[in-house]
Formats: sequence, structure tokens, C-alpha cells
Amino acid sequence: MPLTHHLPSWRWLPNSEYNQPALRIKQAGKRGGAASIRIDDPNPDIEFVETDQVAPAGKYEVAVQSDKLQINGRNAANDDFDTIVVFQRPAAGGNIGIGFKEAKDFKEFGGGRGVIAIANASAPPTDNLAGAGILYVEDGALKYRSPNGFVTVIAKAKEIEEVNDE
Repeated sequence: MPLTHHLPSWRWLPNSEYNQPALRIKQAGKRGGAASIRIDDPNPDIEFVETDQVAPAGKYEVAVQSDKLQINGRNAANDDFDTIVVFQRPAAGGNIGIGFKEAKDFKEFGGGRGVIAIANASAPPTDNLAGAGILYVEDGALKYRSPNGFVTVIAKAKEIEEVNDE
């Protein structure tokens, strides 16, 4: 039986117009439920490179590391990828991690299950975002910056010692 009977139909299309697909996949079946694309590999990943950008801008990958799905962006030196966000499958903990350079830095999410780990911001926001707020961590404290620029500490990193004025 030819290999084409096992795969969905695909074809290369010219990308002469803006926002036209370079590759289109049309599922041959009519019931759904099957994967349209499947990669069986010891370290599967898909890399996206925007060719009209100066490297490292426009380079991203979606990768699988054990029980974690990662979205990574090319680092400043353009010699590796930094982790942007990690999703852990529910049976392994169901955690989400944001902001660490490597997935291993999440340290198994502190033993938590169903948690969100957020790294300290490398630079806290200084400008306001019209119509939206910004959630970030600074020195371990969870903070929110409103569209007006008001910063609220949602969770302190450590308790402040009380001072007696006796």
C-alpha cells in the first residue's frame, strides 16, 4: 500500500501573497480525533523562523521535554533557546511555569500540583498598559500594575517585622 494512504493530504503552496500558507494540511478522514501532524522523536520540537527578522528575533520553538511542553525563544547570543513558558501534563502535576530561562529551573514546581510558577521579572514594568494590567513578580512578591500605574502587592515575599514605638 502506498505511503500516501496513511497520511493526510498535503501540498506546498507559493507564499506570494501576505498571510497565505506555505504548507496546508487537509485531514483525509471525516471523523476527526486523529492527529494531523505527529512527530515521534526522542526530543521532538518544531522550530519557527521568521525570515525577515534579524536573528535572534523571530526564532521560536515548541518542544517536548519529558512531561513538559515548552514554548521557547532564541536567546540574545543566538546560540540556544530560552524557555518562555512550560506546561506540565495533568497526570505529572498540571503545572504552568513562566519566565525561567530553562525548564529545569522550575525545580519540579516546589512539589506543587496545579500551580503556576512565575520567575522574578528581569525588569519590572515602568510604563502603563492602556486597557490592561500587568501581573509580575519582583523580589519574590506578586504584584499588579494597573492601567493608571498604581502598583498593588498581591502577595508579599516575606512578612515585615513589626516595630514597637515604645
